[in-house]
Amino acid sequence: MVFKYDPSNNFLQVDNTIVPSYDLTENPIGTCSFCDAQIISLSYHDLGDNIAVVAHCEKCGASFINLYDREWNWLSEQPISHFFTYTESNMYKKDASNEARISDSPLSEELYYTDLSKVPMNKLNTIFSPSEIEAMMAKSLGEKYVRQYLYRARKKYKKFQDVFGITLGI
Repeated sequence: MVFKYDPSNNFLQVDNTIVPSYDLTENPIGTCSFCDAQIISLSYHDLGDNIAVVAHCEKCGASFINLYDREWNWLSEQPISHFFTYTESNMYKKDASNEARISDSPLSEELYYTDLSKVPMNKLNTIFSPSEIEAMMAKSLGEKYVRQYLYRARKKYKKFQDVFGITLGI
């Protein structure tokens, strides 16, 4: 299954189906697989045989989908790397397959940074190695850097953007 999430409306898109939340209670539901901090539920979605819980990490901000069966036995977890924006006008527009169209777009609050010193270090440490962070920091400050480390880091920019909604321009 492919999961996308609309944080402004708390809608979950599973494959091409929109699933609204049935509960918005915030509960601690586990630990982050990136930084071992606590993850908190944001919304609960009924998927028929399973229940999907959208959660986020309090420390690094990563978002996750946790799947449970009907007896609340944990089945799986996967990071949310795709977000979308659902608009009411899309509900009435149908495409050839007769499914509501969703506008895929980055989070409205997505950030763009050219100065790496303003990006939270715990988020950088989640994706990049210390050498890559050092090279990116030096490049953003106009100092001498190791090209190989910067090259490796740039290959991870898209993953960083997908996980945290932060675009790096270094």
